[in-house]
Amino acid sequence: MRWIAGLFVVAHGLVHLAIWLPKPDEKAPFDVGHSPFAGNVRRLASGLAIAATVILALGGLGLIGDASWWIPVTVTGAAVSAALLILTFNRWWLIGLGINAAIIVLALQQEG
Repeated sequence: MRWIAGLFVVAHGLVHLAIWLPKPDEKAPFDVGHSPFAGNVRRLASGLAIAATVILALGGLGLIGDASWWIPVTVTGAAVSAALLILTFNRWWLIGLGINAAIIVLALQQEG
């Protein structure tokens, strides 16, 4: 089960690259480089996406390897991901926010 959970965390991180790094598609239902709060945030969003990917991938690999540091790293990655989703918020991101919340809650349960 540890392998599956770790691979899920890694995959969740990689999704950020697939969504935020490609050039924007004019036919897309929303612009991932636009914030309803701050306008054009393409560079910041790309940076956060890369950070979330790296941190979540490390956390997932730490989980697979049963490293002592996987919990704080994974929680940090999920928090960075949540910040990115809130910054570029649209209703499509509600599922991502739910996934991040579940990752945080489940990771913190392992700590205690």
